[in-house]
Amino acid sequence: MITQSVMITPSFAQQLNVGVSVSTSAQREAFYTLARDFETLHPNSKVQFTALSSEDYKLAFPTMLAKDKRFDVLYWHAGQRLFNFVEKEFIHPIDDLWLENELDNAFDGNVRQNLSYNGRYYAVPISYYQIGFYYSKEIFERLSLSEPKTWQEFIALCEIIKADGVSPIFIGTKSNWPATAWFDYLNLRLNGLDFHHALTQGKIPFNDERVRDTLNVLQALKARKYFIAEHQDFHWRESLPLLSRGLVGMSLIGNYVIQDIRKDMLPKIGFFPFPQISEGVGKYEEAPIDVLVIPKQAKNLSLAKKFLAFAASHEVQTKLNKKLGVISPNKSSQQQTSPLTKEAYLELSTAEGFSQFFDRDANEAFAKEVMPIIDEFMVHGDVTIAITKLELARSQHFPTTTL
Repeated sequence: MITQSVMITPSFAQQLNVGVSVSTSAQREAFYTLARDFETLHPNSKVQFTALSSEDYKLAFPTMLAKDKRFDVLYWHAGQRLFNFVEKEFIHPIDDLWLENELDNAFDGNVRQNLSYNGRYYAVPISYYQIGFYYSKEIFERLSLSEPKTWQEFIALCEIIKADGVSPIFIGTKSNWPATAWFDYLNLRLNGLDFHHALTQGKIPFNDERVRDTLNVLQALKARKYFIAEHQDFHWRESLPLLSRGLVGMSLIGNYVIQDIRKDMLPKIGFFPFPQISEGVGKYEEAPIDVLVIPKQAKNLSLAKKFLAFAASHEVQTKLNKKLGVISPNKSSQQQTSPLTKEAYLELSTAEGFSQFFDRDANEAFAKEVMPIIDEFMVHGDVTIAITKLELARSQHFPTTTL
């Protein structure tokens, strides 16, 4: 565990202990800038961060929240990952903070519903991102392709790119999430948000024909050889130089990718949302939300609430997320300086609802079994085998739970 402090001179300062997940230098700089700005506003306060890498933080979080009494504020994720700990009464409700700062007016309903449990608020959102398609403008311009709105248009442009001798779609399944992102979006586009949430909660069996339909569509993309060969040997970040150099058509990734793209390469990459498949299904987007929470055992509750209120403001979120390269949940934030980020924000602002990604919407142990099965499916492509394994995992975690 790496502990670093933001220095402040007065010895009588109130200390606020904050745990954060930090995996890049941009994240580290953004959080420490947040701390310095808070200390400037509250000169008798000192913010001390405990920073862990993403995977280490996820493993440590339950202990940091429930047993380690040092922490006043913790970084976490919205949706079911938040509600799991709310149900255990480990997180302090903050309805008063929301009311005093009029936060209902600051955040869209799609954001708020992922922070509220049984009518009470338990977190403040600080950033979020959309998963969508980032594509090579060079290839699209050379082949006179337009951004697809429908699935038929998407398939047609994949055929054109493939005929040109280029892999239409990069996917890096050596990373543990890209295949599941495809599954999530196809399921949302085919079956809708309520169905998808019920599936992630183990309430619908994987041998349901609607799940089979989702896997059949994914299998058809694989059978047509739209994905890069040997994708199981690549991580998602390896798509970036290929996109910017026009060596692959597109990749389904989150808009956090912007912070990893060289500024001179950004004009070479375009964005479009996941196309519509079924006309009767609403416009739902995958938009994981990062939040700050206050542990029930926090020693400095008053200062913790001030910190969350500070982090909820549009000025602070604008500055924070400009460094992170993602989107500010606060509706008044004007941090969308990148055209790619602005496009993603506009798509989220018109969505009918958000999913949080499978491993945030589902029970953690359940998700850890499901996601590798989807990775394997992307290699062998056998729908029946995948469904058998997925349903076995579901039945073990939810032996009596079905709608």
